[in-house]
Amino acid sequence: MIKIHYGQSPLLFINFIILFYSLGVYMTMKTPEIFKSYTHLFYLIIVNLILAFFFTLRKHKLTFLLYLILFFFLGVMRYLSFTFIADDNIKNYDNQEITLTGIICQMPKIRQDSAGIYHLTYVVDTKSIKQKEEKTTTGKVYLYQKQKNLDNLAKINDTISATGTIRLIQNYHNPNLVDRELSAQEEGIYATFSIGKQNLKILNTSDKFSLQEFCYQIEQSFLQSMYQVMPENDANMIFAMLFGGYNNIEKDILEAYSITGIIHILSVSGSHISLISLFLLSLGKFLHLPRFLNLILLLILIIFYTILCGASIPVIRASIMGLLSIIALYLEEKSTAQHLLSIIALILLLFDPLLLFNISFQLSFASTAGLVYLMPILRSNLNKLKLPPLLTDNLALTMSAQIFAFPIIIWYFTSLSLSSLLANLIIIPLLEILIILGLIAFILGFIFPFITKILFIFASLILSISNEATFLLTKIPFASIYVPPLNFPAILIYYSLIFIILNIKIRRYLYSLLQKYKFITYICSISLIICSCYLMIKPSPLQIHFIDVGQGDACLIITPHQHSILIDTGGSINSDFDIGSYVDLPYLRHYGINKLDYLILSHADADHSGGASSILQKIPVNHLIIADEDKDLYAKILKLPLNNPLLARAIVAKENTAFNLEDIHFQFLQNDEKENLKSSNDSSNVLKLTYHNFSVLFTGDLPQTQEKYLLNKNIASTILKVAHHGSKTSSSQEFLEHVRPQLAIISVGKYNSFGHPSKEVLDRLNNLPTKILRTDEKGAIIIYTDGYNFSFKTFLN
Repeated sequence: MIKIHYGQSPLLFINFIILFYSLGVYMTMKTPEIFKSYTHLFYLIIVNLILAFFFTLRKHKLTFLLYLILFFFLGVMRYLSFTFIADDNIKNYDNQEITLTGIICQMPKIRQDSAGIYHLTYVVDTKSIKQKEEKTTTGKVYLYQKQKNLDNLAKINDTISATGTIRLIQNYHNPNLVDRELSAQEEGIYATFSIGKQNLKILNTSDKFSLQEFCYQIEQSFLQSMYQVMPENDANMIFAMLFGGYNNIEKDILEAYSITGIIHILSVSGSHISLISLFLLSLGKFLHLPRFLNLILLLILIIFYTILCGASIPVIRASIMGLLSIIALYLEEKSTAQHLLSIIALILLLFDPLLLFNISFQLSFASTAGLVYLMPILRSNLNKLKLPPLLTDNLALTMSAQIFAFPIIIWYFTSLSLSSLLANLIIIPLLEILIILGLIAFILGFIFPFITKILFIFASLILSISNEATFLLTKIPFASIYVPPLNFPAILIYYSLIFIILNIKIRRYLYSLLQKYKFITYICSISLIICSCYLMIKPSPLQIHFIDVGQGDACLIITPHQHSILIDTGGSINSDFDIGSYVDLPYLRHYGINKLDYLILSHADADHSGGASSILQKIPVNHLIIADEDKDLYAKILKLPLNNPLLARAIVAKENTAFNLEDIHFQFLQNDEKENLKSSNDSSNVLKLTYHNFSVLFTGDLPQTQEKYLLNKNIASTILKVAHHGSKTSSSQEFLEHVRPQLAIISVGKYNSFGHPSKEVLDRLNNLPTKILRTDEKGAIIIYTDGYNFSFKTFLN
């Protein structure tokens, strides 16, 4: 067995240090209440240090364990210190209207909507705020502004002042979504500050030279020169491949690149740096440059490219990982690359513990680990097939990166791209040529503009071929297949198996144990098989998911035999944000929903039906049920022509419209007398789900004027989806007393401008023996029931 008592197996020891440090960070984030007592934590660390010192002197075989525990506590301390909020931090002024003074510290991001309005996002390093009196502040904010034109833009280092409302960065609190709040906090950004169409006052224009602004101007000049000789869409894509970003790229192109697993080519990643490094090393070898000089030039050019791309933390991290990949590929001693990978990962995590939750870092680290540990083995085995060296290297590189990054890809995207291997073999080499051509054109543009234009034309031609090939790959059978996300134990087992497979000493040791304890091995194997079979045949509960869609409604029902019903989709009234694509569909995929038996829309308001269009485009829907409203409204919200067959087949819910799925009964209860209806809310479908002794009442946005028609019906329910997000115009006391729910769910967005949920409704519910759960406080809420008893869990504990 490998020993790591006091100095042996340093690589294994470093990796265990990373593991224990990461566990400290992870446990502190998940259960911060355990580590609230700084005094007890301090005493534990002191005791651990004394024991570690004593055991080191004695050369005790458990010395390594004490150092691992020490790094666990270090992870706890680093997370607590990194997330500590000082009293003067801007985050402490949440939801307050203030006049803010600060300094612009990044170039603004600019987006133009369909109405021609420009949406600007600045990053402002706050210096002071003014309410009744002026106070100094720390921390950065995203400042949002709308403008009809691009006059009077603030620049980097300008001191500005603006009046608006501070609000915390909001996430949709559902599983497998990237945590925007943590990502922003990595850069010291804690809140948003929206000023709408109000003026941004520039108090002081800075004359200081800004490297970031200088690089930005060079990039924009380069983009404008591309516009002159190639289609705008091609220029935007090539620009994204060179400098990162998804701005102004067509949605279908992004989707095709995502399906084929090559979307990473549109952001500055470790693969970009690896590609540039490989090209420069090959060029140096061709020119017979000394190895040392070649590496120095490589380092200088990578630093230049990093600065040109903005020198943000993700870009710097990508540069480090990319250079490490080159080292891994070219070092004869692979153990040196393995040590470097672990040391760099540990340094990065010590510097920024939140990287542990950063998808970019997770994928970069996992992919680089695949190159370092697995690629040499795969390349050696593939060489036995006598394939061309280029094909062998590409196969080994793609497979090793994918195998190590597999659990992370599955967790975030719940799909495996079977076309990815072909895309990496056929399309990526073309795009790599395109990137190199683009970089050469960028450099030559300062000296030989004519040659640059010729290179642009070639680049545009290569891009057209690549895009056509990508679209073809998306159409092959099973181009992308659903894979359920792995839970933490499964991920641990996955990487443990890889670790065992790669380590011959561990394999031999485990094999000897299995041979020695054959009887115990058989018993454990049989028990595992029995447990697996039981879990497979065990009856599943009915699941009711109230998805966090902000200020809106969306509820997913999954029956014991995996039939699925979606009631409403959420959506934004005055926003281009596609909640169907970016919230609903990822949620459905996370739970393995690839088709819907029913899509039920309570009514045609955007905050209930705005995401339906994307869902109908992306997954099959067997039945669409709508409210008794003009179909023009649904044609508009679903972005369908009136003569579309789907609208023609749509079922209009009427009094006593009903259907069954398995043992679950769905019954619509509403008023069919339409003369009193004054708004879309009045037409809201009211649906009652009944499963043995358990029931749920879904009320859409039903107002009190329509609730009275339901009082003579059987509306008593175990759970109530509170109408209209808790508005005071709904949920009368009489209605609530008739329903008398054990649990009330309010689907509502934080900072909504309507004051939902109202104090009156909360008071009415509190007068009943009813527990209240809100999506703005708990995130996604999931109910589990066997039809007699129920339990629930929330995304935010």
